[in-house]
Amino acid sequence: MTMRKRVGSVLFTAAATAAVVGMSVGTALASTTLTVKVSHGGSYTATAKKTVLSDNGVAVTCTNKGKTPSSKAGGKLSNGTHRGKAPVSLGEVTSLSFNNCSGALGAVKTKVEAKPTLKADSKTNSKGDTDAIITGVKVKVSMTDCSFTVTGSAPGYYSNKTHTLTMTSHKLPVKAPKAQLKVSGVPAGECGGLVKNGDHPTYNASYTVSRKVVIKSS
Repeated sequence: MTMRKRVGSVLFTAAATAAVVGMSVGTALASTTLTVKVSHGGSYTATAKKTVLSDNGVAVTCTNKGKTPSSKAGGKLSNGTHRGKAPVSLGEVTSLSFNNCSGALGAVKTKVEAKPTLKADSKTNSKGDTDAIITGVKVKVSMTDCSFTVTGSAPGYYSNKTHTLTMTSHKLPVKAPKAQLKVSGVPAGECGGLVKNGDHPTYNASYTVSRKVVIKSS
């Protein structure tokens, strides 16, 4: 084979490889665009019987007490079609509270300092589950000798069958969770060195939604 033919062969192979890679990347990028249809929406409330925020073995647990739920959220989900690149915004969480919270050192106070947003982050699977993300989280947590702020995004999923929003750092129905919460504002010498700035705590809770909202993402 002459030098010219060898060079031509190399160039052809490189071009073919680039084309395949380009198509793969294009397909991957295209798959991030979602069309999310919401029905039976409107103003809603969502309540959880138990919530757990955990970081390096330090857990803040909120529970029901009488008629007061461990956590209560409210907002509005607009009926219709929402399109965009994942995650797709479905509506702002206009109210959020945590109640009856405690940790290893006793009672825990929380202060919600921002209004989060609920977003769809995957296609809906055959069971009617859609991966979701709560973005824009900002909650101040205070207890004896330990205070910090939690910001960022929390992963979870919504079930059309049970009309629940489950927040979990574990395996999601469609894909691996990519959202993260982050700790900041830990004063020097507090929290016994267990909760540190830059940590990524987990949040687990199951919210029952007051409306039979149906989310279909494709």
